[in-house]
Amino acid sequence: MPRKRRAMVTGVILAGVLAAGGATAYASSTSSPGASPSSAASASSAKQHHNKHHKKHGKHHRSLPGVHGQATVKNRKTGQFVVREWQRGSITGVSGATLTVKSADGVSWTWTVEKNARITRGGKKFAESALKTGDTVRVVGRQAGSANDALRISVPTPAQLAKQHAKK
Repeated sequence: MPRKRRAMVTGVILAGVLAAGGATAYASSTSSPGASPSSAASASSAKQHHNKHHKKHGKHHRSLPGVHGQATVKNRKTGQFVVREWQRGSITGVSGATLTVKSADGVSWTWTVEKNARITRGGKKFAESALKTGDTVRVVGRQAGSANDALRISVPTPAQLAKQHAKK
């Protein structure tokens, strides 16, 4: 699939996922305590569909388009709106639990690695201390004030990087 078309399809899918999540959040926030059994069954069915889709197609953040971005979403547990962020690029600095990542377009963001962040290389757990300058990474997290908190960091294997570059 051509690169532009793949990016467009990915963007449309992301927009659909965000819209569905927003509609679900709105519906759950406006339903009354005495909601009908059919609406509860419908919500259960939607969750089962989401779980099935998630298992079949992998985590949503894997398909996030672009090299960096933000989306405002409603936290399912707290009901509060939060800003989720992602960035793809190379690590340009490591200092304790802080990473600086520079994307292909020249944008640099500094990330604070959360204590319970999930760090993987090729899908397998990876020690935070093994992250080094020059590593290509995908970081997913949240905005906390003016800081970027990294919740997931994935480092592709050399084979995965070669496959990504072959697609371009």
